[in-house]
Amino acid sequence: AQKAGVNTLVFNNELSPSQSRNISDLTHCNVVDRTELILAIFARHARTNQAKLQVELAQLEYNYTRLKHMWRHLSRIEGGIGFRGPGEKQLEVDRREIRKKIGVLKKKLEQIENTTIIKRQRRRRITSIALVGYTNAGKSTIFNKLTHESRFTADQLFATLDAMTRMLKSESGDQVVLTDTIGFIRDLPHRLVASFHSTLMEVIEADLILHVVDISNPFLFDQMDAVNKVLAELDADNKNTLYVFNKIDLVRKNLYAFLRKKILNKYPDSIFLSARQNTGLDGLLDKIDEFLLRSKKPVVLEVPRALQGLISFIHDNTEVIGVEAVEDQDLQRMEVRVPRHLYGDIIRQIEEYKFKEYINKKDGGNYD
Repeated sequence: AQKAGVNTLVFNNELSPSQSRNISDLTHCNVVDRTELILAIFARHARTNQAKLQVELAQLEYNYTRLKHMWRHLSRIEGGIGFRGPGEKQLEVDRREIRKKIGVLKKKLEQIENTTIIKRQRRRRITSIALVGYTNAGKSTIFNKLTHESRFTADQLFATLDAMTRMLKSESGDQVVLTDTIGFIRDLPHRLVASFHSTLMEVIEADLILHVVDISNPFLFDQMDAVNKVLAELDADNKNTLYVFNKIDLVRKNLYAFLRKKILNKYPDSIFLSARQNTGLDGLLDKIDEFLLRSKKPVVLEVPRALQGLISFIHDNTEVIGVEAVEDQDLQRMEVRVPRHLYGDIIRQIEEYKFKEYINKKDGGNYD
């Protein structure tokens, strides 16, 4: 460090507080470990109120464990029985202030999360797709192209931190929402996963995950493993997943042919595209439509005509193949392809109505 004339050392490791202190004492340099660097990048790129609160919470929790070493040089200045050094007094003050601030931030984030949960519940009956991937894989560019948005994109780590959800117009006309999420990274600190839990909930509740991979990166398979590891921590590793290999325009033709063959052997349903050059996006939309079709259950529903609200809902949210009236039973027989996540709710409403009618006819009672 002295020979190179530097005053800051950055380590690609998570250092303990004592390691940071000892290296700093030895080299007289500012010491930054992997977690602190990631937090600094997050702080620079946080734009929404939620992202700023999440980063601040992670920074406070990170610094809390390091306070003791920050004040160690003052801890024994005052001596004698019953006395504490000014460092110890300041340590307790700082700890108390940080704990108080952490509590305030968690309450604010909880309020935001509750609002987000309500929004998610409103679109519970709509198919949800989440973009995930290693940071700088091109998720936001794909998001912008598919939704005609203008979300900030840049060739840098963690350019976007907060989740954004928009409607996606599918070829089949089905209602779909697409969510762009925070980029993952190898050895993502657990405190960051915890702080960004509400943001990552979009991944946990998605019906389909689009795992975006930068095919031009020489460590693409390591990056895929890193993302899958985070998904496993979120219990989202068993979800329907489509691998999207982006940035094919940055790979030499002979290398691309080799990589494509190797990838398709392992992930035969993959998509290869260049979001920047609008190449292959139609193929991605086709794959999404294939998923929507597979996720629909072909059924024949006999819906009481009294349930006009449910009949309208079925017309709006399913693929209706045929309809005929059953006059003697006052029913409407509907042949439909219904999204599997809606099927149970539709059947429940029909059965509840039939049960209510049965009770009223049998006992002359009032079901309500």
